[in-house]
Amino acid sequence: MIEERALVLGLSEKDSSRVHVRTQRQSACDSCQLKNGCGQRAMEKLGGNRSLDFEVARTLPVKPGDVVMVAIPEQGLLTAAAMMYLFPLLTMIGLAALVKSGLGWSDPAAALSGLLGLAVGFLGARRYSIRHDQDERFAPRMTGVALHAQAQMACVPDET
Repeated sequence: MIEERALVLGLSEKDSSRVHVRTQRQSACDSCQLKNGCGQRAMEKLGGNRSLDFEVARTLPVKPGDVVMVAIPEQGLLTAAAMMYLFPLLTMIGLAALVKSGLGWSDPAAALSGLLGLAVGFLGARRYSIRHDQDERFAPRMTGVALHAQAQMACVPDET
């Protein structure tokens, strides 16, 4: 299981058995010594919002302000990553290679068919995502409470 801390924002508007949570996206750039001169760091800064909001089943007695641990199975994450990244890439390369080598068409036709294969791969990945929307392998789960809201308030000094 891959775990991350998440802040409970409130109960879901659609289903009271679910809660709305927010996580902060982590980056390997934060601990890298070369982060000031790296192009990857510059692209990350352009990305803007570093938080991710989603809903998770309320399996623990939590309330808004609590910090919980949310986990997703490694196998589900790897499968989702392969479908979203690898499948479109393989369809692009496969269709371009088929058109160029198998049919003997020109390079521009192979390039266009590669773009078509990429689009078909993204559509296939989207369809897979929709079809497996409720699959437990891909669903994040609340595994524990890291900090209750009352405990957070006890850590804040009184400004009187």
